[in-house]
Amino acid sequence: MKIVIIGCGAAGATAAQFARKKNREAEIKIFEKGSYPEYSKCALPFVVSGELSPDSIVEFSEEWFRNSDIELRLNTPVSKIDFGNKVIETPEGTEEYDSLIIATGASPFSPVETAGRTYSLRNMHDAISIREESKNAERAIIIGAGLIGLETAESLVKKGLEVTVMEFLPEILLTMVDEDMAKIVRKEIEERIKIMLGHRVKEIKEKDGVMEVISSDGSGKETALEGDFVIVATGNRANTKLADGLSVEKAIIVNEKCETSVKGVYAVGDCTQYVDIVGNAVPVGLGSVAVRQGMVAGTNAAGGNEIMPPLTNARTTKIFGVEIAAVGPLRRNIPFNPITGKFRGKTLPEYMGDLGEEAYVKVYADSSGKIIGAQAVGREAAQRINKFALAAHYGLTLEQLLKAETAYAPAVAPVFDLSTLACEIAKRRLR
Repeated sequence: MKIVIIGCGAAGATAAQFARKKNREAEIKIFEKGSYPEYSKCALPFVVSGELSPDSIVEFSEEWFRNSDIELRLNTPVSKIDFGNKVIETPEGTEEYDSLIIATGASPFSPVETAGRTYSLRNMHDAISIREESKNAERAIIIGAGLIGLETAESLVKKGLEVTVMEFLPEILLTMVDEDMAKIVRKEIEERIKIMLGHRVKEIKEKDGVMEVISSDGSGKETALEGDFVIVATGNRANTKLADGLSVEKAIIVNEKCETSVKGVYAVGDCTQYVDIVGNAVPVGLGSVAVRQGMVAGTNAAGGNEIMPPLTNARTTKIFGVEIAAVGPLRRNIPFNPITGKFRGKTLPEYMGDLGEEAYVKVYADSSGKIIGAQAVGREAAQRINKFALAAHYGLTLEQLLKAETAYAPAVAPVFDLSTLACEIAKRRLR
């Protein structure tokens, strides 16, 4: 049996590992257009800041693949797939396969034409380029106030740069949390960076050796902002160029086995879309989801029968010391009117005074009380969301989560955690 994988990111590399675990005899080959084996793209902001070296974020080396009897071909892009004859084409020639896994990822999207010293942060080369550019710079302009934009902004602030973030939407982080939760985060971080909301970028240009970004606000008033370099962080688009012949919408459509519309052809990671827990077809954009898809597709490509559950999209980050986490769809993407509970309180009992920190939790449930999502801001936000992620995955209700016994000690946690109290508020609103 011969398994061919296109792409050695988190999804493709994981697929190869699990294909090998399932079938010790299969011939497995990975074709990667870049020059690095699998590394953590989520750690790229730390390469920008200089806190981590490029080599340190490589998770599986070329030697690891050799020892696992997986052939890794770096700097080898795939130009075409012949699904009928089960053949791929590369600059080195053609390669046949029995099972194929497409893990081509996504590419940065810019709303305007870029110019001069303008970068994106998608791969190792980008991170190294931005790090080098920042060494002799004082001012940076970032277009886009999502996860990548704000994480990169923090990396540059750590290097002593003055950073301005421009965002077209009315608030930051609106692909991660709802506007009310995003506002809490913004108020915590806007002393560290300048944030310009409601600004549509019209042009990026270089003028007398200085980068200039022209934008307009809601009233149509134009602003010209100058900086030493620009980073565009306005989202990504799935790489579907090789998917001619497959079912594609915003990305390659896959089923619960991570199989495409062609039998024996699988797709994983940011080039795919799958259903979430409320039935929405959503593009994959999280490394954690990509890894789980790789586990499923790799096993199935090697003869297994694994199933991918609907996505809960548990997600988290920490920006300028503020922890943010969420699970489930955003409020605007829930196809019905959910039951909502929101609570603000201290992370420790009130009598512990200033030792406890203020945090916020919001939970969503359907009309039966089944938990479908939650959002949190503050210390240990990720761990609170992990609890909600488990509840959403297994279809638990507000009542069931409320009855769960939780650990308590004055220096560690209150008797009733903020997540429990948010569930209590939501439960009161059930009819």
